[in-house]
Amino acid sequence: MNSVKITLQFYTKPDCELCDKAKIIFDRIQSKLSYISIEEIDITKNLGLFTKYKERIPVIELEHKMLGQHKIEERRLLWILRWNYLLKILNRS
Repeated sequence: MNSVKITLQFYTKPDCELCDKAKIIFDRIQSKLSYISIEEIDITKNLGLFTKYKERIPVIELEHKMLGQHKIEERRLLWILRWNYLLKILNRS
């Protein structure tokens, strides 16, 4: 059984309409890709993160590399996640 997992960091805050839309996309992605987990990070609980991301949320990162901000594009994100999953599997061989 393959135990490769990919964790995305999702920077968000309460009462954010774009963040709510992104969550719907993440739910669909997680239903298609079982190896994906989402770490939701509320920027209002950390002054440094709030300062960095306040005008940019939602922000999605993979291994500290930004994949998107503001509007999350589902098809593009699916492609990137599948590609990264394949690379992780190949690097384990």
